[in-house]
Amino acid sequence: MLAALLTLALAAPPSAAQAVTLAKQKQWEDLYLGFAAASPEGVAKADRLKIGKALLAGCLALQGDDAVMAFSLGDKSVAFEPSAEGLYCTALTGKRTEQRGAAEDALRKGLAGFPQDGRFPLELGRLFQEDGQPGEAAAMLARVPAKSKESGEAKRLIIAVARDSGAPVGGARVAVVGPGPAPRVPRGDDQASPDLPRATSRSYESSVDDEGRRTRQNQYFRFRYFNAKRDFGQRADYEGSVQGALEEARVTVQRLLGVAREKPLDVILYSRQEFMMHHGPQAAHAIAGFYSADAIRMNDSAEVNEQNRATLVHEYVHAVMDELTGFNQGSLPTWMHEGTAEYVEWRYQGADGPPAHDAKALQQLALQDQLPRLTQMNQGPLIGTRNPGLSYAVSAVGVRLLVERRGMGELLELMRECGHGAPFEQALERRFGVKVQDLDEELAATLKSR
Repeated sequence: MLAALLTLALAAPPSAAQAVTLAKQKQWEDLYLGFAAASPEGVAKADRLKIGKALLAGCLALQGDDAVMAFSLGDKSVAFEPSAEGLYCTALTGKRTEQRGAAEDALRKGLAGFPQDGRFPLELGRLFQEDGQPGEAAAMLARVPAKSKESGEAKRLIIAVARDSGAPVGGARVAVVGPGPAPRVPRGDDQASPDLPRATSRSYESSVDDEGRRTRQNQYFRFRYFNAKRDFGQRADYEGSVQGALEEARVTVQRLLGVAREKPLDVILYSRQEFMMHHGPQAAHAIAGFYSADAIRMNDSAEVNEQNRATLVHEYVHAVMDELTGFNQGSLPTWMHEGTAEYVEWRYQGADGPPAHDAKALQQLALQDQLPRLTQMNQGPLIGTRNPGLSYAVSAVGVRLLVERRGMGELLELMRECGHGAPFEQALERRFGVKVQDLDEELAATLKSR
């Protein structure tokens, strides 16, 4: 029997028409074995859709009776056709068979591919809640679209998470860091205060500082208000929304960069009027916040969207890099600072490179030998370059080439070494076997060929 099944699995896969027939006949084991070793790359696009639907039918039919086979069918179905239903069935059956890592992967793919489908952030929230990760749970539950049918359940779970963990309740739109240059940081009440007592728990605790200003903090973040006399009327909803977005950024950066911030990060909350007064009306309308002087500064009037979430990940990377270099920002060139943050942002968005229009523009510039060069982006903000968007993209491609060469861990060690005083050029050549000029040439050749 085993030999027969092995022969079936190794044989040429059935055609799309045969897959549909097997599904109609509910021959789920034969259907799975027929495609177990099959690669979607060798199948026409139209046929992939039919095969994916046939495999999905098996996942849906067996999810209540045979979760193991259902998961196998679902996992294979999304390889051929990554549909929302396929990813959701794979996630549920993966969770039921204690394959929680695979379930999380399927849910994250669903969240990235179908951001308006409330099932994916809701189930991710449940997964994190069950694993004793209230911050991560709140971050995901806050992403359930307000108009989705899952929004009511998400709000109920947010309250439960807050009750069980002591975290502030947040179910509103998340105000996060948006694109744009970092405005001038005024001196005064908004400065980070590392000398104040810090919490060591994952749960949030309320306290009052020496000026009578209310704070909320855990071992990762501390919320403070710009105005010592203002607390926005104890706005737990606003704090909770920002908390959820920041927790998501922290978990994402830990996963993609391989390290998170150890020192708690100050989060300074401005009212809309305060942000506009200190950073100008253009900044108040263009960005949701920014990282500067060891703190993330939040604009209360910000609207949430997927790009702003991605940009918060970008800004949190800067906070991590600050710590890695011992807060010696001048130890790394600008392209390394911005390229690392941009590269992690790409990864968060499910990509390994710039958006298609930027990629095409970079290829044209490379073919014309007019690419921005890393050697020209050592100092000063990239926002001041001729084309800031492409400067960020070139910097990120440069970082990606280094990661492909020696890995993310070696990149982090480079940052630590430079923070301790090693000259960047020497550390780069010693750890990666390349000079910046050589990296520029490799970068241009890579972009020309894409």
